[in-house]
Amino acid sequence: MVEKTTAEYFFELSEVRTSFGEKEILRGVNLRIPTGKTTVILGGSGAGKSVLLKHLNGLIRPGSGKIFAAGEEIQSMPEPALLGVRKRIGILFQDGALFDSLTVGENVAFPLLEQGWKDRSEIDAAVATALEKVGLPGEERKMPSKLSGGMRKRASLARAMIFHPECLLCDEPTAGLDPILSETISHLIRSLVTERKATAVVVTHDLGAMKIMADHVIFLRDGKVRFSGDLEALAAAKDDGIQKFLNATGGRG
Repeated sequence: MVEKTTAEYFFELSEVRTSFGEKEILRGVNLRIPTGKTTVILGGSGAGKSVLLKHLNGLIRPGSGKIFAAGEEIQSMPEPALLGVRKRIGILFQDGALFDSLTVGENVAFPLLEQGWKDRSEIDAAVATALEKVGLPGEERKMPSKLSGGMRKRASLARAMIFHPECLLCDEPTAGLDPILSETISHLIRSLVTERKATAVVVTHDLGAMKIMADHVIFLRDGKVRFSGDLEALAAAKDDGIQKFLNATGGRG
């Protein structure tokens, strides 16, 4: 059992089990996610990837096991204390999760307001910089309904990174995008994470995105970790299930 995390790993999970009703989703997950690198979590539909991601900042609590995030044991941490951990972690949700009633600028500014920023000029400057970083300069006044799918992903990424989090969690960041946009978003995430020297955890079934972003790969199947290593080791893995996944069209298993 993991007893404490280290600076080498941003997240460490030990024997994490989670069930929804009678259905067991995570079946004794043990993993370490290195600090300052991008870890991609692969696996077929129903493998538990998105559920696992939501454990990393306490959005879902496990039935049993231990979870360490940013040096803190969080699986049973009270909600007020957990907020301090979450302030170190940005999230890019699968559908972007923009607030439809707010402008792009208001959406991107939201985390700053949540953290207590008051100076309007500082907030506006931070929003402008964040939008420029993702290739959306001057789009503050647009409503989310006026954005294309790729633009929504960019705006969501700007919101997730505006407060310079130590870690970025991404749930299927290229879902619903055509191959060109998928590649663009993947490179954008990679460059922002590298520039900020941040840790990133990306859930995806997109092998093209994985090859662009991944320093480290975890393969999840049937609620358990079946592989953990770099891209070279993944390609050489002897597990038939992994090879079937890697050779399937689009990486779907």
